[in-house]
Amino acid sequence: MTLFVRLIPLLSIACAGLAACEPAKTPPARMLAVAKIDGVEISEPRLRLPPNGRDVTAGYLTLTNSSDKAQKLVGASSPKAQRVELHAHLKGADGMAQMRQVEQVEIPAKGTAVLAPGGLHLMVFGIKDPLKAGDSFPVELTFAGNRKVGFAMPVVENPSQKTEGDTGHGGHPH
Repeated sequence: MTLFVRLIPLLSIACAGLAACEPAKTPPARMLAVAKIDGVEISEPRLRLPPNGRDVTAGYLTLTNSSDKAQKLVGASSPKAQRVELHAHLKGADGMAQMRQVEQVEIPAKGTAVLAPGGLHLMVFGIKDPLKAGDSFPVELTFAGNRKVGFAMPVVENPSQKTEGDTGHGGHPH
């Protein structure tokens, strides 16, 4: 019995090792586009649930450009918000990162631009109706040349209950 008790940890390690070497049963899912325009695919859209009844939040997505020329995202809007702006975290003169509105987001030829927490993102101001996780939020993106494409962003929980709009926008004129 003592030998058996001593072998249990070794058997557990061996089984775990075999499981780790096992090939994946399914390949990773390809990002599915929710909208396309002139070679640009929009995928992984999500809008953070505004915290504490606020009407400001951030939206994120991935823009993949399959064309041979760079594309430019120049604006966004929603019938469910007063305004939607393109934002980025930029270093100020003091070296501190601050959120600022940007005029455009470039999507390189055969490349990708990711709008994600801590980087480029959409800022949504003046949300007209209260949102809850699982809702769909309509958004229209505008690309250079006044080319527009609309789609729905799912509203997702925000575990930290803090959005891009919680800091850096106090007294912000835009």
